Amino acid sequence: MSSVDLRIPLGLGEKLLDHVFQTGTHECVAFGLVSHAQLRRRPTLLLRKIVVLREEDYLPTRAHGATWRGAAMFPLMGDAVDDNLGILVIHAHDHEGPPRLSGDDLASAARLIPMFRNRVPSRPHGTVVVSRTHATGRIWLPDRTQPSDLGEVRWFGSAITDWTPATAISGENCSAFVRQSLVVGGQGQGWINRAKVAVVGLGGGGSHVVQQLTYLGIGEIVAIDSDTFEETNHHRVVGAGGKDLGRRKVDIMYRLVRQINLHGRLRRIHARIPNAVAVSAVRDCDIIVGCVDTLFTRSDLQELASRYLIPYVDVGVSIRPVETNNVTDRRVSISGNIVTFIPGGFCMWCSGFITDEKLKAEQQGPTRGYFEKNNDEAQVVSLNGVVSSQAVTEVLQLLTGFGGASVRTADTRVPGADVQRGYKKFDGVSGTLQEWGATRRKDCNHCRETLAAGDLIFRKPSA
Repeated sequence: MSSVDLRIPLGLGEKLLDHVFQTGTHECVAFGLVSHAQLRRRPTLLLRKIVVLREEDYLPTRAHGATWRGAAMFPLMGDAVDDNLGILVIHAHDHEGPPRLSGDDLASAARLIPMFRNRVPSRPHGTVVVSRTHATGRIWLPDRTQPSDLGEVRWFGSAITDWTPATAISGENCSAFVRQSLVVGGQGQGWINRAKVAVVGLGGGGSHVVQQLTYLGIGEIVAIDSDTFEETNHHRVVGAGGKDLGRRKVDIMYRLVRQINLHGRLRRIHARIPNAVAVSAVRDCDIIVGCVDTLFTRSDLQELASRYLIPYVDVGVSIRPVETNNVTDRRVSISGNIVTFIPGGFCMWCSGFITDEKLKAEQQGPTRGYFEKNNDEAQVVSLNGVVSSQAVTEVLQLLTGFGGASVRTADTRVPGADVQRGYKKFDGVSGTLQEWGATRRKDCNHCRETLAAGDLIFRKPSA
């Protein structure tokens, strides 16, 4: 039977570890409320909420571990039933290396899990023990009588941190990456080689991203675009030539990856978000890079990233002529954005990059905005390349943590400011890239409704 993975958003990971590793007269237990989905061909739990007990809820016990009053479970059970979420019982063993579920842990699970499954039968439930470096657990999936083992635990912070059952991840045995490994380390190169990154949109920005991800050594690029190569694309699509007119962009990128020949693969998805094939392909990726023209497509990608806890890097450049009669004045306005969504951090709605008003203005009629191509926007290959290169660097940081890896929210902050890193502004005239940062809003409906929501599970009507 396959193992079950777990993903933990920024903020919740810090809260969980701080609680279960606190010292005292007894072990401290945390309860995780989870949704789930089938991601990367494996069942995956998505942590939505951490619930902790009050100190007065614990009962004295001679045995190693903790026990608590039954009434303390009532609010937790109510939340699980109301929100249709599974329950994980989580505690810690304070050491490094793989922990082991004790006999007491298994006995406690034998009492609690049937009760959880009876209340919320459509979601997984389980028991988990974490050490400083690993996690072990038993997970009961819906409609299965035997538990599955806990597999990979993915923590989100300033970088992705994976606790895997494997002892080590080694880099690709290729001399081409020797100098790159000086930055990311051998294990970091290993994470790059096994990563799967979706690139949505293969024009002036996306083609740069595909090329650079291939040079990094990304194991698999999922290239998504429904367009074909046109004459007006020729000046900015990397890897394309005059003989490619009328050829699908995904096929041009496939050829580009094969020509670079660094053992990476490219999967072609000749479709447009929200086509079901494209959505299914995005769900199975470790990171999404969006190089799209419209806010509607960005909104769809943001929801996918939020719902399934997938980091999302969005890039875009706007170049507009400025009318002037003075030859010494600047004749263009050039602005760009690189927005990096870390699951649990601010989203594009929190930052104001997407709003209902902007979507309404873009829609301009009954046809949704992402079906309309913006052919009036100016494009320059060098300016597209600047923001695309920074997007690839964001991917590199997420995969390897070369600039630091931590689940602490404080370590994701802009120094000297109470905002999270990840919202960068580009001024193409001055050639500057500035970290603006943003903050996750407590009143953001999109975070509240979609973060770690997983697949929609419809409840059966009561008899």
